[in-house]
Amino acid sequence: MGCASSCFRLEIDNQPAPYDPNPRPPRAQPNAPDEPNNPVAPHDGDRFPEIQSEVSSDIVVSVDFGTTHSGFAYAMTSVTPAEVYDCLEWPGAKSARAIPYCKNQTSLFYLPSSNAEGSFELKEWGWSAFLAYDQALQDLSRKTIESGASGGCSEESALGSADPGPCDSLNPRKGKEGFFATKFKLYLAPQAIQASALPCLPPDLTSERLVVDYLKILTDYAVQELTKALGRKLTKGHIQWCLTIPAIWDERAKQLMRRYAEKAGMIQGPDSPAGVSASPRPLYMILEPEAASAFCQHEGRLNITLKTGDRILVADVGGGTIDIVVHEVVESRAGIGATKVKEVVESYGALGGGSYVDFKFFNIVEDKVPCYSEFCVREYPGLPLQLFHWWQKVKTTFDGSPDFKLDFNLTASGLDKAWMDYDRERRVQRKEQDYWSLSFNFHDFKRIFDGEVDKVIDLISQKIDMVDVLMVVGGFASSPYLQKRIHEHFGGQRQRIVIPEDPGRAICKGGVWLYLNRQTFIQSRISRKTYGVSTVRCAMPGDPQNLVYKDDNGINMCRDVFSAFVRAGEQVNLGQSETRFVSPSSSFDTFIYVDIYSSFAPDPLYTTDSNVELEGSFQVDISDAMAPGINPVLELNMVWGDSLITVSTISNSFDDQRRQNAGLVVRFESH
Repeated sequence: MGCASSCFRLEIDNQPAPYDPNPRPPRAQPNAPDEPNNPVAPHDGDRFPEIQSEVSSDIVVSVDFGTTHSGFAYAMTSVTPAEVYDCLEWPGAKSARAIPYCKNQTSLFYLPSSNAEGSFELKEWGWSAFLAYDQALQDLSRKTIESGASGGCSEESALGSADPGPCDSLNPRKGKEGFFATKFKLYLAPQAIQASALPCLPPDLTSERLVVDYLKILTDYAVQELTKALGRKLTKGHIQWCLTIPAIWDERAKQLMRRYAEKAGMIQGPDSPAGVSASPRPLYMILEPEAASAFCQHEGRLNITLKTGDRILVADVGGGTIDIVVHEVVESRAGIGATKVKEVVESYGALGGGSYVDFKFFNIVEDKVPCYSEFCVREYPGLPLQLFHWWQKVKTTFDGSPDFKLDFNLTASGLDKAWMDYDRERRVQRKEQDYWSLSFNFHDFKRIFDGEVDKVIDLISQKIDMVDVLMVVGGFASSPYLQKRIHEHFGGQRQRIVIPEDPGRAICKGGVWLYLNRQTFIQSRISRKTYGVSTVRCAMPGDPQNLVYKDDNGINMCRDVFSAFVRAGEQVNLGQSETRFVSPSSSFDTFIYVDIYSSFAPDPLYTTDSNVELEGSFQVDISDAMAPGINPVLELNMVWGDSLITVSTISNSFDDQRRQNAGLVVRFESH
């Protein structure tokens, strides 16, 4: 995405806003489009550095940070046509007997720190984290058996805790022997679509720390592997980094990921750690279903013949999100396929997928064995991890056959005896062999899977009638049962159904291809929300009285009027922009402070409406633009259509040379 040559692109960087018991008064208003000299109040703050220059790189790496698994793919831009490679070897994967896969487990293992009580130190990541945690729990179980005492059920145990948060099935003792972090990407999901509460994290392990730690170690490993593959010494600074993100994420989550990428040392920025060779190139964010669409059409070798006018629905069904996009082929070439597409409806989706199937599985385990949680805390804390590992393999084999049945042995852990004692105390009668294993039949698997599978089918059904091709990708798309249900439900219709042989690879490899073709492949998107700023105009009949006031000339004015840049449902070309003008209230002010609002409504009237939310704020240092006797006017150019909102600002007080160097890194403060 770019701006005209007379302005510089400024990337907005989102920061979580701290709680303020004394919130600031309402913001002063930027100018309406037809009132360029109406003042806006300034905001004090730090001056920001000039924007990074975009230095080209011959190595492009796309990182797919997933809920359950994460990986990367890369290509050399100097090679034509580009060959996209991904990574299939991960530390600890063979020892854990993991199924060969293009991604590592999205997990981290922390040990309690010896330096400070309640703090944790990162020990391992991915499959190595799984092995380290498993070993720690085995050691604990062995010590318990050797001592001849159980873990007990003290007031400090997970069962006796006053912590109101949901149970963490993989950390029954709440990190006393170490904390095994998984599925932490779900903490970034927009709160408005949170489907269920997530377990509380230990105070020292915030979601930010988990994401930053994982991105850092994953990208470190990527650099290490590329150094070996390419035969030359590399750092993160040599690479153009791309990061895939769910399409249903809000602006806050997207901007947080950009900030976390800085903290992880991927790219240079105000939050980059000191002394790290981070990339000077801006992070390129890619919507996951769009990467999947690009992969299926160009890298998936699926022999899809698409012509101009064809419409494709891409369902990206991952571990934590279900993303839907609908593309129409705008341009195609014989032997190549689609070379340009546009979004037909706004992207949509929901939280869901493989992780929520896991949650349901453990709920059913609790239903079958009521004493399961207590046993894990008191006797065998390693059992949940063993059961989870077994389940991950079983999950990929269930195909919906009526005679499908599997058992998990309970005698090795001793849960069989604890379960039998539990039942006998309650006068429940079963055969002794019924306690030897945990059995799952066809009906159990249906209960586990159907909620998420039905969700996928319902989301696809909303727009299936308007498309010619249905593409299903993502990690959970490898489920034989999901594939069977999709073919049963949509197979009799006119749409062609396309599911790659290895649907989990689509995001990584498609992200690289989409970056290499970023200027041409995606022509336009549909805005999911209305975005704008608050303006002042002459009062009109019907304006709320609390917003009407008299200006210095005695004219009735109305404040907090929503001035839209782009409206929900509008088609926005990549790089399309809108311009507003703002100015300080006096020639002595050195900062201009601007708020950005959003709404799902196409025509919000006032920024105080209940359906309007404050997306964030940014400030611009105009001290260099000040000149005696001149009240500077700032040209605010907001660029839409890409995965992130971008802003460019130019002051009318700059001469031509200074205008060329007026780019500032605008820090975007989320609310």
